Amino acid sequence: MSKLISKTLGGLLLTATCAAPLQAETLAEIYQLALNNDAQLRAANAAFKAGKQSIPLARAGLLPAISGSIEITDGDGDSNSFRTLNFPGQTINSSAPGHRDNETEFYSLSLTQPLFDMPAWLTFKQGFDLDQQANAELAAEQQALIVRVAAAYTEVLRTSENLITAKAEQRAIGRQLEQTKERFEVGLLPITDVHEAQAAYDAARVNTLEAEGALDIAFEALEVMTGQPHTELAGLAAEFPIKPTEPADREAWVKFAQDNNFTLAAARLTAQAAEKNAKAKRAEHLPRVSATLSYSNFHDDGSFDLDGGNNQPFSSDEEPLVFSVRMDAPIYSGGYISAERKIAQQEFIQAQETLLYIQRSTTQQARSQHLKVHTNSARVKARSLGIISAQSALEATQAGYDVGTRNIVDLLISQRLLYQAQRDYANARYDYILSTLNLKEVAGLLSPDDIIKLNTWMKPELVVGKSESRAKL
Repeated sequence: MSKLISKTLGGLLLTATCAAPLQAETLAEIYQLALNNDAQLRAANAAFKAGKQSIPLARAGLLPAISGSIEITDGDGDSNSFRTLNFPGQTINSSAPGHRDNETEFYSLSLTQPLFDMPAWLTFKQGFDLDQQANAELAAEQQALIVRVAAAYTEVLRTSENLITAKAEQRAIGRQLEQTKERFEVGLLPITDVHEAQAAYDAARVNTLEAEGALDIAFEALEVMTGQPHTELAGLAAEFPIKPTEPADREAWVKFAQDNNFTLAAARLTAQAAEKNAKAKRAEHLPRVSATLSYSNFHDDGSFDLDGGNNQPFSSDEEPLVFSVRMDAPIYSGGYISAERKIAQQEFIQAQETLLYIQRSTTQQARSQHLKVHTNSARVKARSLGIISAQSALEATQAGYDVGTRNIVDLLISQRLLYQAQRDYANARYDYILSTLNLKEVAGLLSPDDIIKLNTWMKPELVVGKSESRAKL
């Protein structure tokens, strides 16, 4: 498990690209802020530290226990001792009323060592599984942070590009609306063309408003992880490469996932720990044997004043050293031990079924994410060609509209298709990035190095900022 976690823990300190923030924050800078401020990761760190106490906690049941006590008393009060003495032929009653004044000191120290305690031994073995489980769960959360940061960051870039195309579409349709109105005023076009252009412009304006809101929401999502407001991010370079997966074989990724997925590793360890706990609860019916070595020192010093005036001092000292071996065996506890045994057995079955579900889900996720990477890679190439085709179609439609062979509806549709093709291309690129990271996460291969590599394609000169309406607030 130490090898599993090292890939994630080893890269927490990023390169110097994070040290000197530029005007537009980069992906690496955002990730570093999230490492320091993300509440989910901090909660996972706290759970990890608690889980690392599993071995010391379980070991305590096998180690000797040393306890000591001190008791000092000061007694002062009346006393009346009455005895009846029976002799042949007579009975004598004897009493000794008086005042007792004494001080006692008692010191004890004992050491107890378990000799045979099967539940404690199995609990100790369980502690190692829980310790490694804590490692796996923290590593899984660290990988999840990488994906969450990348998803939130690319969502800002995605919505920004959508806003850019929405504004461009609104401007293009606005110019078309002005031209349509001018042609209508000189009698070249019917009023229906003006209405069509006006409706298209209104729809484009609504799309722009929605895109502005989506961009601001995406910036707010970053603040949830970093705890700081953000206004400008570095954009993704146009030359960002689209590469196939390595290796290309889908089943190889499935094997990676089965061997290295942190969530699956945690589930395996949970099942192992539950099995040992079930065995420990079954062993509660066995006897326990322990050895105890105890030392004590008792001193009692005082006096007894008889009512007749006779003072009788007394003193007592005891200093025993005792070694004992003890066996405890539960005979009947009201059904408590049996109930705990049954609960532990069902929890073990639950852990086994959960493990089986996660194994199947991991296999399915590895295959589906691998397919998504290939699909998104092909989509990026197809969408780039789609922009060229849409641009050519728009130019042809514009020429036809100018000579009167195409109407305003045809022109508006061609414009809409061009901007939709641009949005589809941008979405395909960001989908490809996220599917690649998700595939590596499922396979247990995701590390901060992937953030660093992706960060090299984030260009601070390509500033992505909040919408203008929000920036003025």
